[in-house]
Amino acid sequence: MLKNSTWNLGETNLAEFGSAFEKEHRKEEGALEKAWAEDTGVGSEAGLWVWRIEQFQVVPVAKKDYGRFYSGDSYVILKTSQKKGSETLLHDIHFWLGEETTQDEAGTAAYKTVELDDYLDCRPIQHREVQGYESKQLLSYFATFSTHAGGVKSGFHHWSEPEYPARLLMVKAAPHNGGHKSSVVVREVPKSMINSGDVFILDTGSVLYQWNGKESSGIERVKAAEYAHGLESDRAGAVHVETFDEGDRDQRIFWSALGGEVDVKPADAVHEEPEYVKKLLSSASGKLEFTKEGSGPEVTRDLLNSNDVFILDVQHEVFVWVGSGANDEEHKNGLHYAQVYLKQEGLSGHTPISKVFEEGDHTVFDNAIDRF
Repeated sequence: MLKNSTWNLGETNLAEFGSAFEKEHRKEEGALEKAWAEDTGVGSEAGLWVWRIEQFQVVPVAKKDYGRFYSGDSYVILKTSQKKGSETLLHDIHFWLGEETTQDEAGTAAYKTVELDDYLDCRPIQHREVQGYESKQLLSYFATFSTHAGGVKSGFHHWSEPEYPARLLMVKAAPHNGGHKSSVVVREVPKSMINSGDVFILDTGSVLYQWNGKESSGIERVKAAEYAHGLESDRAGAVHVETFDEGDRDQRIFWSALGGEVDVKPADAVHEEPEYVKKLLSSASGKLEFTKEGSGPEVTRDLLNSNDVFILDVQHEVFVWVGSGANDEEHKNGLHYAQVYLKQEGLSGHTPISKVFEEGDHTVFDNAIDRF
């Protein structure tokens, strides 16, 4: 598989869009974008919309394919929900970057995210998502979230679909975040990740082997079977599915296909999420210098100041909180501040980033800062 080695995927951001003139121009362009301007539901009703960037164009994804993302592509996702006890609509815009996407596609997704934000009168919360590091919030939107090799042609580069390279997939219950209560995430993993608490699918191209860990949940087993049979349908029946349970004598067929048996880890030995520790930093007067305001239980919303920008680091995600009194430069560079922080701290540039405004509604941020 061709790897993205010419540019830093983790540093793609929205920091370079700035002046009031450009902002108004983007709003006009956003209003002209057929992908959402011709859909009367965008911005006016609750729902979920997914678009893929295809040769610089925003193309709607068929609803039957929601939750299926290709590593060679970039996407824009809009989630609109109704505020509890109110008629107010809340918007979250995510741009998702596949690990093999090209720079032109990623840039288009970022730019179109800004256009959509302007089209919705700058009310949405913006999120940058990178393959393999998706936020819990994004994952909660889909009954099944999965990534696949391949993608569409880019405006600058051609991408060809591979012929089903052998891969091991882990099917794991997704953290519930107000979305689907029975959602799962499907990710490609090394065989060292095999454990009793999850379900695994070995995709050899012609055969799909489903292996159920003895402590895996019923939902994980059912969703894995649905996913496997979905692949079977996609390949026009040119592949068949075989299912095994941990401990059964016939599971040796699975191990043989895998290339040899491995030590199965206990369910509690595989953790995807790090221990939760929160840290709050401030950046006063628009400077890219951060002052630590607190960590752990001492971080509360009382530390937030309307005139500043704050970084809330909860390890698996970073939030940029922009006070209502922050200047235009701080509003514009919110995501960029978070990326500078990640770089200064030596943290992964792929960490999910969300920008929220003081005057907005942001349940995920509220839950994060109020936790403990």
